[in-house]
Amino acid sequence: MPREARVRPVATNWPRPRPDRRAALALAAALALALPVAARADDAASWFGSYGRVGLALDPDGGGLGKQPAVVPFAPRLNEGNYLELDWGYRPWTSPEARVVTLITVALGDSFFHYDGRWDADLAIRQAFVEASRLFGTPLYTWIGSRLDRGDDVYLFDFWPLDDLNTFGASVGWRGERLDASLHFGLNRLDDPFQTQQVAVPANDFGAEDVAQVDRQRSILALRVEHRYGGAEGALGQKVRLYAELHGLPAADRSVNGSVTTTEHLPDDAGWLVGAQYGLWNLLGDGRNHLNVWLRAAGGLAAYDELGVPQSLDDDRRSVAAREYRVALSGNLEVGRLAVMYGGYARLFVDADGEDEDFDDRQDVAAAVRPMLRYGLFTPGVEASIQASRPNGLNPRTQEQAVARVVQLALVPALTFGDDPGSYTRPQLRLIYSISLLNQAALDRYAADDPRAAHGTVHFIGARAEWWFGRGGGY
Repeated sequence: MPREARVRPVATNWPRPRPDRRAALALAAALALALPVAARADDAASWFGSYGRVGLALDPDGGGLGKQPAVVPFAPRLNEGNYLELDWGYRPWTSPEARVVTLITVALGDSFFHYDGRWDADLAIRQAFVEASRLFGTPLYTWIGSRLDRGDDVYLFDFWPLDDLNTFGASVGWRGERLDASLHFGLNRLDDPFQTQQVAVPANDFGAEDVAQVDRQRSILALRVEHRYGGAEGALGQKVRLYAELHGLPAADRSVNGSVTTTEHLPDDAGWLVGAQYGLWNLLGDGRNHLNVWLRAAGGLAAYDELGVPQSLDDDRRSVAAREYRVALSGNLEVGRLAVMYGGYARLFVDADGEDEDFDDRQDVAAAVRPMLRYGLFTPGVEASIQASRPNGLNPRTQEQAVARVVQLALVPALTFGDDPGSYTRPQLRLIYSISLLNQAALDRYAADDPRAAHGTVHFIGARAEWWFGRGGGY
C-alpha cells in the first residue's frame, strides 16, 4: 500500500506534551505558509506534506458523539475524531558522499476553534530529525532525532501490529534494492512519577529549588531486517520482515509525599519483543492489491505501550512476567469496479500480577471489511466490523464472566478524487451512517452511572474529509 497509508498515528491514551501553545501555533503556521504545497519529489530541495481527517457528527437527538464503542484496544477507525499532521522537509546538502534531509512533523489533536470557540489547540511535535543516506555511495544511512519508526499498518484499525516506535533515538541501516536492515537505539522519559519526579529542597542561599528525585529513561534497542523477492514490472512481489526489541528501565528511589528522606524503591525492569511479517503485493498484477500477515510475541515492558505506564505488576513491582501475543492480517483487493479493504487481529494479554483469574487478562479479536464500488469519482461503500473480548476473570461490577461484543454496520457514500480512484486514493469526502450493537457484557464495561451503559444501540451520523500528500510513495 502507499507509504502515506502507513504513517498515521495510532489512537492511544499517551500523555500529550503541552508546549507553549502560541509559540507552537506560530511554528505550525510558519511552516505551512513558507512552503509550496506540492507532492514530494526525490530531487526537491524542500517539500510540504500532510495527513489529516476532519469532519462533523451528531446523534439522533442532535448531540455530539463520544468515542466509538470499543471493547478491544484498537477499534475500527471509521468514526475516529479530528486529527492533523503537517510535515516540513528540507534537503540542505547532496553530494556523492551523502544525501541529507531534515524533517519536522507538527500534529494537532481534536480541538478546533470553530467548534469549541477556544483560541487554543492540542498540539505536539511528532517528528524532528536529520537523516543522511547513500553514505559514501553505498546503501548505508543514519539518522538522529525524534521519529515515528514504523512498518506497515492495518488501515481499517489505524493499528501497527509489529514495529511501531516513538522515541528520541538514532539508527544506522542499509536500504538496498532487495535487502533493508536497521539497528535503532531510543530513549523516552514520560512525564509521570513512574519515570520522573521533581522535589523541592532548601537552596544554599534562600528559598527552595526543584531537583530531580527520579530521572530514569526507558531504553529500547530494535533490530529490523527485511528481504523482498520479485515485484518488478507488475510481477508478484513478496517480502519477509524479522523484527526484535529489547527494553530496559533502571531502578530509582521515589519520594513519598514530597520528602527527600522518605522514599520508596522503584526496581529496574526489562522487556523483549520478537515478530515477523510476510507480505505480498502486485496480486493479480495490480500494485494496489496486497496482503500482509504478522506474528508477534512480547514480554515484560514490551508487552505494554512504550509511551504508557505498566499496570498490574508483580510483588516486586516489576513487569517481567507480563506477556502479549498478536496475530494480524490486512489487505486490499481491487478488481474492475470493486475494491475491498479488509483487516483484523487477535490478541492474548496476560499482565504481570500472577493472578490465575484476572479481569485484566483477556483475549481480544477484531475484524473489519470495507467493500467500495468505483464509478469514477463516486465511490460508495459499506463497512462491517466485529469486536469481541473475553476476560480471564469476573467483571468487578457484575461479578460475572462474559464475552463483550460490538458489531458495527455502516453506509459510506463517498467522493474520491483521483484519476483512477481506489481504496487508498485521497483526498476523500465521505458521509457516514453507522449503527453499533453492544451486548450486555459490553455495556457492563462502563461504570454503573455512565449514561452509555443504558444504550445497547449507538447511531453515528457524520461527514468526514481525509487526505494525505507529500509523504513519498511506493509499497
